[in-house]
Amino acid sequence: MTSRDGVSPPAFSAHRPRRAADQAAVFLYELLDELPAGARVLDAGCGPGSWDYGLRVDLDITGFDVRFPPGPPAPRAGVRVFRGDLARLPLRDGVFDLTVCHYVLEHVTALEACCDELSRVTRQGGTLYLSVPRAAAFDDRLYRFAGMFAKFALFKFRKRLEHQQRFDFAGLLERFYARGLVLEAYALVPAGFSWMNDARTKPLQGPFTGFVAALDRATGVDLGRDANFVLRFKRTGVRGLRRVTHVCRECGEHSVLEGAPWPERWTCPWCGKPNPLGRERA
Repeated sequence: MTSRDGVSPPAFSAHRPRRAADQAAVFLYELLDELPAGARVLDAGCGPGSWDYGLRVDLDITGFDVRFPPGPPAPRAGVRVFRGDLARLPLRDGVFDLTVCHYVLEHVTALEACCDELSRVTRQGGTLYLSVPRAAAFDDRLYRFAGMFAKFALFKFRKRLEHQQRFDFAGLLERFYARGLVLEAYALVPAGFSWMNDARTKPLQGPFTGFVAALDRATGVDLGRDANFVLRFKRTGVRGLRRVTHVCRECGEHSVLEGAPWPERWTCPWCGKPNPLGRERA
């Protein structure tokens, strides 16, 4: 088939993400490729390993998790693994050149403490790689529904609901900018529904993903679209989150209102004009 301008489209192919010269590394393997020999890497919530550690035997890798159902990463020189809680790490400040948190934060209970630790152990100028599901996506909603169904409809009341946290883009930026990290690159990643590889749902995975693809082809409804955030942050040590509580209706300038008692009106510090005031705003 030839397009209107006489140029044939490229043959269909599937390939790994390719990074142009003017694009920042954002995917995990790209970040690992950028590291110099001897760089220190933390695999937070590693399970059996968030990547194949053998691809870079010259890196100094530390991995941990609260439990290892499939077993911990294979031992080898340059790899240390321990059982630990992301909310309370027995690690020194600013140790790691790259901190990896690959689909972990959605599972934690003490989210703020975990974010504190991710920032604390990353060195100044170092990188935090973070991947989490997008709460508004169909994939995350389906996963939560499956967990609720198993817990209540199947009477497994002791079952822990795995996705404890919900994330949107603005909330992620606010959370980490407040901790001295800034966003360098990100990607919106579609759902692969790979969590259905679990033995209990594996028989449904093929028919379900086939239905999702057929629905998209027939109607344009893409249930897998933009299901996950992959983000690259740099630790600067400078908090990038700033606070504005009110905007003047007359001049449109920003203001921060503080103190007590809370009056019914406030005066703009820029233009001196009065503004009505509701309840105290955080």
